[in-house]
Amino acid sequence: MKGAQNQLERFRSIAKKLVDDHSAELFTRDGIRASGRETIVDDAYFNHLDVLGRELNEQAVQFLGSFRSVNDEVKTEIWDVCKRYIDQFAKRNQPSIF
Repeated sequence: MKGAQNQLERFRSIAKKLVDDHSAELFTRDGIRASGRETIVDDAYFNHLDVLGRELNEQAVQFLGSFRSVNDEVKTEIWDVCKRYIDQFAKRNQPSIF
C-alpha cells in the first residue's frame, strides 16, 4: 500500500501544479485586463476551468491505467483529488462578479 500512497502523492503534485499553472496564467491575464487591454473577464476564467477539468481527467485516466490493479478506494481518492483541485481553482480565481 505504501507504493499506492506514493503514487497518490505524485498525482496530488501533478494536480496541484496544473491548478497553479492555470491560476498563474489567469492572474497574468487579469493584469492585462487591469491595464485596459482586455475586457472579457469570465471567458478566460471559464476557459481555464474547462481546460483544467479536461487535463485533470486525462491525468486521472492515465494514472489509473498505470496501476496493475486498482481498488475502489484508490479510484475514489483520485477523483476526489480532481474535484478538490477544481474547487480550489474556482475559489481562488472566480471573477468577483459572481
